Amino acid sequence: MFAGPDGDLTMTLVTAEGVGLVDFAIIPHVEHDDERDAANAEKWAGRLPVPTYAIDDDTAIKVADGAVEVVSEGRWRLFTP
Repeated sequence: MFAGPDGDLTMTLVTAEGVGLVDFAIIPHVEHDDERDAANAEKWAGRLPVPTYAIDDDTAIKVADGAVEVVSEGRWRLFTP
């Protein structure tokens, strides 16, 4: 269950495997609407076995030579398992 503007609601958390180039996950568009708020992003990240970046629409993740850099003029958070 996840919180929404009208109370708890059931949402399906869809996960997809990437091409294996990085060892973290991304939850995009956080704070874009009521269901994708920071509290729900934390719940979703808690179901993932890897570090997870929850990023808003003003944030990007840059990876160069194995180093991860968050490029942001917005809000983001890193959750670790």
